[in-house]
Amino acid sequence: MTVFCTNGFNKKTNRILPLNKKQATSILVLNLMPDKQTTETQLSNLCNELNRPISLTFMYPKTHCWHHGDQTSLAKNYVTLDQIKDQYFDSLLVTGAPLERLDFNEIDFWQEFIAIRHWAQSHTQTQLFTCWAAQAALFVDYAIPKIDLDEKIFGVYVNELNDSALPQWFQMPQSRFSKVDRQTVQNTPGLQVLGDNQSTGPFLMQSDTKHSLYVLGHPEYFMDTLSNEYYRDLHKNMAVKPPINISLTAPQFSYAHWRCCSRYLYQSWLDQSFTLKEQKNDDKKQLQL
Repeated sequence: MTVFCTNGFNKKTNRILPLNKKQATSILVLNLMPDKQTTETQLSNLCNELNRPISLTFMYPKTHCWHHGDQTSLAKNYVTLDQIKDQYFDSLLVTGAPLERLDFNEIDFWQEFIAIRHWAQSHTQTQLFTCWAAQAALFVDYAIPKIDLDEKIFGVYVNELNDSALPQWFQMPQSRFSKVDRQTVQNTPGLQVLGDNQSTGPFLMQSDTKHSLYVLGHPEYFMDTLSNEYYRDLHKNMAVKPPINISLTAPQFSYAHWRCCSRYLYQSWLDQSFTLKEQKNDDKKQLQL
């Protein structure tokens, strides 16, 4: 299918037929990653592999100072909550951010993140939070704290659950210094664990009541993203181990598997949003009879 970007740094590289623009699933993306253009490309490419036309609108928290680029340029290419608060989108997607070593209340845009999360409950059908954003949303929604780690969870990890709706062979790229407690999550009413691993802890959770997916990982990553992060940290003389379950010289074999899993995850999420939207439209039609 085709992806149309309504804004963003890569807007000119995307095309869509006028007819499909009206039919597209609208996704609001709160992009918190430092390299916003790369993340835009990763998400656009992944969405382009799905079976629905998709419209992406990129947003940033206005209370955060972007240290990896020009703030004025960001404001020209992205929207803020104030600018779209009266609009409705099919879905909200919130990216990760390299913030897991900070307490939530130390983050400059924390109160705005909470406001965006609450706004999304009434202005989107479904929400998907990845990596740091998933841990932040779990804390806002269920008061589940993140657990800081001394050693980075780094590599590609497989779902080890036997009784999950998610395929047991499901794989997820990981790059984080924090996790959530398995027992706390399992004892939280309304929260279902779909993906778990002994090394990472729960990495994919679902809330039916909030229509949200909490993904502690990076399904959007490209084939070379993990290896690039590894060599970047080596160049900085950081103590870092190679990512596990992926070859630094031939990452395409691992990538082919997790890319299939990423498409499965995003497609399921979009299908849920479409179903909820159709149900609401049916309800409106019934009221008009």
